[in-house]
Amino acid sequence: MDPDLLLAYDWPYDRPFLSLLSETFAARGATLWAVGPEDLGTAVEALRGGNLHPRAYLDRATDTSPEFGPLDDWAERNIPLHLNPGERRRQVWYKTNLHWAFIEAGIHTPYTIAIPSMHRQPVLEPPENLSLLGVPFSIKPDLGGGGWGVITNAESWDDVLSTRRRLPSEDLILQEFIEPAVLDGRRAWFRILVACGRILPCWWDDRTRLFGSPVSNEEASQQGLAPLKAVGETAARIAGLQLFSTEVAVVPDGRFIVVDYVNDPVDLRFQPHAREGMPAGVARQIAEALAIHVRPSPPAPRPAERGALGGCCAKGLG
Repeated sequence: MDPDLLLAYDWPYDRPFLSLLSETFAARGATLWAVGPEDLGTAVEALRGGNLHPRAYLDRATDTSPEFGPLDDWAERNIPLHLNPGERRRQVWYKTNLHWAFIEAGIHTPYTIAIPSMHRQPVLEPPENLSLLGVPFSIKPDLGGGGWGVITNAESWDDVLSTRRRLPSEDLILQEFIEPAVLDGRRAWFRILVACGRILPCWWDDRTRLFGSPVSNEEASQQGLAPLKAVGETAARIAGLQLFSTEVAVVPDGRFIVVDYVNDPVDLRFQPHAREGMPAGVARQIAEALAIHVRPSPPAPRPAERGALGGCCAKGLG
């Protein structure tokens, strides 16, 4: 049977979500083929041999494991439906590619200054507008995510020069430091998970980097958090991806500020498998959204099978 979704992964901590996704697919009569490093050679051989014809593809491996390149190349040529298409992913990984798009869409962002890498411009004077960032300010690599290379307590141009020396090949962005409002004793910082049109805002602590609960309808109404869904919808339109997350802070003057535009690949760990993971109910909704996107309607049973129960299993999760 041809798999409905070929999913390439190289992070073992994805496996609990892949098991959940497999179960969700099976409930719709669909199949997931999850290919990890241990399955890669066999998978590429099967695909090149014409034995399998997946209908959709999601790559969560090639950017960190180049050995997945042959599988990705085959998928580019042969699979019609791509979730998070590679060309678009490589564009949104650069924060400066998204900054002005968010502003033009009416979304608030931190005050930002782009800084070229030391390799591109060895000698650099401080920009005239540096003081507009305030103190402290953040320094981030233009390319990358997950907190890699980020400094959140920079105070002077010397901190920028030090970061340039530490990361000489990286273009940087300097950003105004955002301090959120406090709502009912919680910092008003949120991570919005976006999955195939489904917008799932969650409380998220920027200091501990731990998820809180999903934002409830009651909280959205009573605490004025309803705009979070609109921000997520706009981010999805700008990103052009089917699965990602974005970070939003609500500041004391009531503005919703996107502080981290598009996180891809999104962290799919969930509780209780990982302390840092998203709530389990959110993970289930993401799995459902992916299954519906790949298989919009469950296949009708054959006449001989009507009334019978059936299922299918994922491959490559061992």
